[in-house]
Amino acid sequence: MTDSPRGMEGSENRIRKLVKTAIPAGLLAGMVAVVGCGGGGGSSTAAKAPAPVKQSSSAASGKLVTAQGTAGVIGPAGRVTANSQQFDDKTGKISPQANHRPGAGKKGGVSAGDSCSDRDLAPSDADIDQLNAAILCLVNGERTDNGGLPQLAQSSELAQAASGMCQRMTAEHFFSHDTPDGKSVVDRIQPTGYIPGGGDWVVGENLAWGSGALSTPQAIVNGWMNSPGHRANILAPDYKDIGLASCMGAPLADRTDGTVYVNNFGAKAGADVNAVLPEHGQASSGTNAAAASTVAGTKKTATSRTKAKRRARCARRASHLKTHHARVAARRRCRHL
Repeated sequence: MTDSPRGMEGSENRIRKLVKTAIPAGLLAGMVAVVGCGGGGGSSTAAKAPAPVKQSSSAASGKLVTAQGTAGVIGPAGRVTANSQQFDDKTGKISPQANHRPGAGKKGGVSAGDSCSDRDLAPSDADIDQLNAAILCLVNGERTDNGGLPQLAQSSELAQAASGMCQRMTAEHFFSHDTPDGKSVVDRIQPTGYIPGGGDWVVGENLAWGSGALSTPQAIVNGWMNSPGHRANILAPDYKDIGLASCMGAPLADRTDGTVYVNNFGAKAGADVNAVLPEHGQASSGTNAAAASTVAGTKKTATSRTKAKRRARCARRASHLKTHHARVAARRRCRHL
């Protein structure tokens, strides 16, 4: 699986722009009280300097929620079978109101989280297990509410691949399904032993990053559920397993805050060969539409694979440079090939 023909540099530039525009929105949201998923009210008093981010448990009770000085971005979504590769490489901002749980049945939001603990947990290194458990609970809640789909079981192999990807994203600063050395989602999952030697297997991947109130499990799953490609992955009927990872840090070199989330989906058999990922911005409703809308784009995949190989060769040459500064500068140039 690969990123778009624009390459990884396109993904990085898009997320950089999204983060820059998301932060002022978060600051503005911090000055108003947000009621429900789409309403809010202002005050006639003079605006005060933004207060530090506060993580409130009131999201669970439907009371007022604020998002102050926060940003959140959903990354690409991808799905791969033995015979096809599909991707939606568009990135998008997570709404400043995404840390609020809409009422049950609210379209495009988490609606089955009543029993999910830690859904509004502020991430920290000490709470990684709780974050992953909350994401799993919310994802399975969405599957229950959308056609009674089978619950996803945790897979240690998929979790191993997700964790490795998460750590690389924060250490090497990229936001793409392909790593800087050209490793695709299949390349990363295959060494774990999850993918069988033949048959109708399937794997998929969702990526996201958030800071402040938009880094909670609630906000991340809300963001994914409002993106057709990510939603299709969460609601794919043929997925049976999931591997979850979250790690502190950012996929951009000029940021160190926030939390990266990686979900790897899969099934060792029983892949639906007709299922496709909707493109970003394309409507999707219900389980069937989530799994049946757009073709993968073989030409784009081939072009992007060529660029990924070129970047990988460049990265290998860069690793042989003598000084750390030269290696870092060369790797950055490689991303723009």
